[in-house]
Amino acid sequence: MTMTNEQQILNLIGQYTFYVDQARFDKVGELFANGKIISPGSTMEGKDGVARQLDKNLQVYSDGTLRTAHITTNTVLEIQEEKNNATAVSYLTIFQKDVDRDFPLQAIAIGRYHDAFTRTDGKWHFSVRELIITLAGDLSHHAKPATIDPNTIEQNRK
Repeated sequence: MTMTNEQQILNLIGQYTFYVDQARFDKVGELFANGKIISPGSTMEGKDGVARQLDKNLQVYSDGTLRTAHITTNTVLEIQEEKNNATAVSYLTIFQKDVDRDFPLQAIAIGRYHDAFTRTDGKWHFSVRELIITLAGDLSHHAKPATIDPNTIEQNRK
């Protein structure tokens, strides 16, 4: 069965959050082979750049995951089929629980994704994903300590 353009793009959005939660940074990198991620305080570009930066910035637990659930909702798509590009805006909520360090289940960040997609040879791929954090909770179990900069989150609120 062939997926529609909308289904292909929504599948990319879903793959991203699934792979991040599973700490499959190589797979996340593949999604951005010809693209980049702009997040508070950094820009990651290309397959290797994205995979390397995620590995450097995020805490992976003994079960091989981030112990998170990145929930993407309220996605609004605009597809310009004749131009082979599309944009999407989605809400993001990140939940986390760390049983090893007595960190109860909670939302640790809320924000938005602003995405741009390009279609090449009939296949959609990310060209840009911008992460804007609007509300931040306790990120100490998610990001590695040296990577947390409260100033960049505060700038996104403005």
